[in-house]
Amino acid sequence: MSTGPELLQAWEPPGPVSQAFALDFTSLVKFIMGPVGGGKTTTCIFASQAFSASMPTCRDGVVRSKGVVVRDSFRTLEKTTLASWFAWFPKDHPAWDFTGGNDRPAVHTLRFALPGGRTLESITEFVGIGDKRVEDILRGWEGSWAWENEADLMAPEVLDYLTQRIRRYPAKRLLPDGIDPPGMVMGDLNAPDIDNYVYERFVEKRPKGWEFYVQPGGLDRGAENLKHLPRDYYQRMMEGKADWWVRRFIANRFGYSRFGQPVYPQFNEQLHVADRELEPRPNLPIVISMDAGMSPAATILQPLPDGQILVLDEFVPGHGVGPARFAEGIVALLVERYPRHEIRVAVADPAALHGADTEAGELSWIETVGKAIDHVVVPCFTNEPSLRTEGVRLRLTHLIDGRRPGLVVSPRCRKLIQGFAYGYRFENTKKDANSPFKDRPEKNDFSHVHDALQYGVLEIVGRYGVIDAAARAGRPGLQAQDGPPSSAGRPGDFNVWNV
Repeated sequence: MSTGPELLQAWEPPGPVSQAFALDFTSLVKFIMGPVGGGKTTTCIFASQAFSASMPTCRDGVVRSKGVVVRDSFRTLEKTTLASWFAWFPKDHPAWDFTGGNDRPAVHTLRFALPGGRTLESITEFVGIGDKRVEDILRGWEGSWAWENEADLMAPEVLDYLTQRIRRYPAKRLLPDGIDPPGMVMGDLNAPDIDNYVYERFVEKRPKGWEFYVQPGGLDRGAENLKHLPRDYYQRMMEGKADWWVRRFIANRFGYSRFGQPVYPQFNEQLHVADRELEPRPNLPIVISMDAGMSPAATILQPLPDGQILVLDEFVPGHGVGPARFAEGIVALLVERYPRHEIRVAVADPAALHGADTEAGELSWIETVGKAIDHVVVPCFTNEPSLRTEGVRLRLTHLIDGRRPGLVVSPRCRKLIQGFAYGYRFENTKKDANSPFKDRPEKNDFSHVHDALQYGVLEIVGRYGVIDAAARAGRPGLQAQDGPPSSAGRPGDFNVWNV
């Protein structure tokens, strides 16, 4: 019989993210997302047995665990996952039993000696979904843990079903009084497209008790599993690959939506979104930036002395909100969260300066809001879309001291973050994935708060700050020394000669 602790100690975690994932025994559901070659499969293999060894001891001194490994098809599971599994747990080991295989479900029963004279009996089943429903494959199955291998390739119903079938083994009658069987569902994946269910469930609306572990990209500082890869593994892999492929499988970032191209592909949630809700820095003023219209929105910004811009808050009341009600909401937000902070400037959509019947004594949108917050609201100096988006883009790509991002968003700003990730986008001209993109961002639920952010960033950085930074950054199409560029580049590309 193998010694369980010694076998588990023989595994060297690919890195700190993988180690934290493998040793997380408390999360009901945990997924790990990483680049190709990041060591996710081996990490999940050992996570399964580490969890098994942590199961409560039954009345007879045996630690019992039963799990299932689920893949989109058994054929791919047998060629990839089982091959990795057998490298650590050989199927011909004399103390272990293996049945099945050859394009049909398989079962591997492992037995380990644990400290204190206990024995671990770990049963692992391997199944492929194929063209069947998960209920048809696992009807009546009861276990301790489950592993979705390449979880993004399966329907979300697989995860839903698996969470129903864990915490059912061993039978409660075998355990000491008052002890319930624990359970865990884990999954591994490469970064999928933003439309995949994983983004919604693990980034946008992650339930309590679920954890999402994200490895660094293959070329990032702190990349995991490099010790077991050729030195130029990722550099050579990039050759001939499309940008979307590199983004997902090497950079480990969610891919673009199928329904449009993000305005800010430079946005990286791990870099630009703070770990916790941001609080305003004391004794520093704030900037209020607003977009008017039938779906008004606002952002609260705080520029720091070193050039970093904190996006502290957003206010998105919805469609059909007039200036008076919008002003009430802004005042309530300022009173609740920023009562001691001076307003450095309040800036808004230039179009909001017009439209009122001044002869009848009506106030414009800007004047109505300014009167409510007791501060003059100034119109932004431009409404040029390319200049506005470029201001934000340059903050996203700027690193302070080579480390800290030029723009940091509080998790409180959910609409803004969703827009960065997928909602604020260039639309296809014909609603067809193969058609070209329009040259201006789509007007939708995410565009208004992003317009507000752009006005604020421009007010902080200034027209010439954006132009100078764009020229220094060598934006595509810029020829600062040679005259106007010859091509417009991508949708939204900024051109210093057009401002």
